[in-house]
Amino acid sequence: MLVPMIKVILSIFAVILPLASAQSLIPANWDPALAGDIVMQRLVRVTAPQVKGAHDAEFVCVGERAYIVEHDNDVSPGHGAGAAMYCVLTVVNLKTLQVEKTHTMAKAGQAFANITLPEALVFVPRIIRKDEHTLRTYFCSQPSKAQAVTWYRDFDLRTQTFEDSIHKAKLKTAAGTFDMEPRHFHADAAALGFKRPGINQGLYIFDSFKEIDGKRYIALNNFPGKQNALAVLHDDFATFEVIGHYNEPQSQQLSESAVNRLPDGTWMAIVRNDAGNYHFTTSHDGKTWTIAEPKPFVPNGLNSKPTFDKFGGIYYLGWQENAKIQICNRSVFNVDISRDGKTWQRKYRFESPHSFQYPTFHEHEGTLWLTVSQSDHGGSTDRIMFGKLEAVGEFESQKDHQRIEWPAPPPPAPAVMKRGVTLFTDRDYVIDEMPDAVKDLPFHRTSIEKLDVTVTKPGTLFALTPTIRPQAASQEEALQKAGSDPLTPHPRSTSRANPTRPPQKQFPSRSKAIS
Repeated sequence: MLVPMIKVILSIFAVILPLASAQSLIPANWDPALAGDIVMQRLVRVTAPQVKGAHDAEFVCVGERAYIVEHDNDVSPGHGAGAAMYCVLTVVNLKTLQVEKTHTMAKAGQAFANITLPEALVFVPRIIRKDEHTLRTYFCSQPSKAQAVTWYRDFDLRTQTFEDSIHKAKLKTAAGTFDMEPRHFHADAAALGFKRPGINQGLYIFDSFKEIDGKRYIALNNFPGKQNALAVLHDDFATFEVIGHYNEPQSQQLSESAVNRLPDGTWMAIVRNDAGNYHFTTSHDGKTWTIAEPKPFVPNGLNSKPTFDKFGGIYYLGWQENAKIQICNRSVFNVDISRDGKTWQRKYRFESPHSFQYPTFHEHEGTLWLTVSQSDHGGSTDRIMFGKLEAVGEFESQKDHQRIEWPAPPPPAPAVMKRGVTLFTDRDYVIDEMPDAVKDLPFHRTSIEKLDVTVTKPGTLFALTPTIRPQAASQEEALQKAGSDPLTPHPRSTSRANPTRPPQKQFPSRSKAIS
């Protein structure tokens, strides 16, 4: 009788275990979009009033304060203000959510006790707690014709002040330890088969620091160079050692990744792709990575920063969806959760005509906090918002809460070639001057990234483009190859003063032209 009883017990377990493993992480009738609305309604602006453009914040919490770093400019929305961009550290009281003080971390031409920064953009700040009394901040100084350099500067928690000096971060590769510059990052990847050319800018500390088994891991990135790597931060908090690169397939435009380690010890990274959807790559040791590919649980991603965190034993995967609320770019961001990194369920869906991009999430004393970049300018970010996401693992009651009803946007101003008229749907650039040939003519207003149009009626099409010169996104050669006739260079926009040349061409119906 004993043997049959054992068989019965085993068969019962065989039924129960699959049911347990399939148990949902999400309560019944949970509304991720409503959850996102509840969070957004309690966020507060932490960016200083005079700031016109703000982006890409990171933070740590210590005691009753959050220390938030961001890069700002006082010129225009977004992060294209060149040497006018600077980095700040903002101190926020976690109980009142009031800004206590904003400290300048670094700006172009700033004279420190040991060195003066060049007149170059200063951006992509990061922060970590170094010890009981010290926060270490990092930033990139990026001259146009020299190697970009990653610096660090310490903040004293006791005095609430920065030290007077800055210091160069180091990059350790297979070839040795060097100043943290793009050329050394590129050389390490090139030795392993990376084919893209090296450039003198774009090396950034990316993602959030992840402490795993007593070590501090971080993703490194060269955004324009399309490089990605897993690195470990040494105990000196100054040296970043490259563990392994993940850049395949090089046919894609992979950059800006978030990385974490799964329960079985496998590393997994989600990587932004400027040629399409997010790609995923894995590694058993952090050194050798699989060829990245899309995954079905992220079906329609947009080229923007992802997040990949672990809180309370649950993974949180954040990604920008290729969808728009009203006419705003980067206006839908999803946060999915999983126990194993394989099966995902939606916990939050942030939908906002003010954009919701480049968030960061951190746990402090049982509460998850977040920063996020937002915008009143079609996605060109102008402020950092901060607030509570949740008590770790909590599903906040949705009873008596309603979805946000966003007011309809005002109708866009007519797209006519006149001074002061907005050129693009996703930038604030306006027309300052124009040639007589196009004055008062209607034009096709699109995203700044849209490069082609379809001609549906016969007639003359004018296409304005910057003239050929360094750092200008000129389409002059392509337009001439398409048969356009160049006119006199003349018009420009106020936010980005690029002389432009309007070629013209007679087009039959249904033909295409680059513009």
